[in-house]
Amino acid sequence: MAFGVSELWDPAVRHDPHPFYDRVRASGGPVPQVDPAGNRLWVVAGHADVLAGLRHPEIGHEMHRRGPGGWQRRTDDLSEAARIEARQLISLDPPDHTRLRGLVSGGFTARAVARLEPWITDLADRLVARARRLGHIDAVTDLADPVPVNVIAELVGIPEPDRPQFRAWSAAIVSARPDGPAATSAFAAYLDELAAARRAAPADDLITALVVAEDRDDRLDRDELVALVQLLLIAGQETTVDLIGNGLRLMLSHPEQWQALRADPSLAAVVVEETLRFRGPVEIVPPRYAFADIELGGGRIPAYDRVGLSLWGANRDPAVFERPHEFDIHRADVGRHIAFGYGIHFCLGAHLARLESRIMFERIAQELPGLRLAVDPAQLDGFRLHHDGLPMQV
Repeated sequence: MAFGVSELWDPAVRHDPHPFYDRVRASGGPVPQVDPAGNRLWVVAGHADVLAGLRHPEIGHEMHRRGPGGWQRRTDDLSEAARIEARQLISLDPPDHTRLRGLVSGGFTARAVARLEPWITDLADRLVARARRLGHIDAVTDLADPVPVNVIAELVGIPEPDRPQFRAWSAAIVSARPDGPAATSAFAAYLDELAAARRAAPADDLITALVVAEDRDDRLDRDELVALVQLLLIAGQETTVDLIGNGLRLMLSHPEQWQALRADPSLAAVVVEETLRFRGPVEIVPPRYAFADIELGGGRIPAYDRVGLSLWGANRDPAVFERPHEFDIHRADVGRHIAFGYGIHFCLGAHLARLESRIMFERIAQELPGLRLAVDPAQLDGFRLHHDGLPMQV
């Protein structure tokens, strides 16, 4: 089965990559692709194969520790933005990954997150009431965006007046714009000041907990502190905005399922899960490396090449999901999706994202039953949440 050398980045494939992933699964092995920077990436798209890759002991991130000598990383000559990027939790393997994740994981357990439900519900109710007054809304700006932005900022400890600035920095960093490194540096300078303030006057937030860890037994250095808070803020915003926005788009593009949710808002939890399966926030997990020649998905990936494990491909695998390309909130097999990943890099904020999205879908179904798309659903086939608006009529 022939593939174009950079087919995954072809505009037609970007519009809808699922036929590409169907062909990858049918090919009988990982498919090599070359990204726009000229790097080879072996794409894996079968559910069982992606799971195997996520837990494979010879697949990881830190090539400078496991790769040949030429990969040794020098951090003293990196820019500040590059140093911070190199210390992101999603780019680390044990033991650093284990140490850093342990510092924040307590704030994201199911029990810890459940305590936020009244606060999130109150925020959702205020957003829904405002949408009703406006009549015509952008569902991303007016409904999907404010909840995760404010909730993660509240958890981390960002003062409310500063949150719009953090949203702007986050947008610059995740979009790979030329001003991304400057946004990272501005964020780091701000956090230095906030950390100093928390040392002087501790608060009940994650920044205080991390500052205490930084000062105790040298468990956390400055770049790690900045990288960890930056990841929490960005991941806690961007992915859940995507989940809520795409859930609304999909529900309103499938009127019979929107009607079912309106009739029974308790279905909101399964709406969240089917949205995660059908169009989760992460297409391919942050690329990892094969530290040795490995057998995966019926083929061999050479040592030191990058491995692209596609969550989108895995979650549409017909070997696992009946009618995988249909959006169906009543499906019985939705619990097998792996939209949050698996293993040591399973999404830290999964409980929080599920709670925020469920509450939003419940409140919208109850309070905005007449909500409808203000554009033809066919215009949203190639919908890119952070680039396009999502106009709706209340």
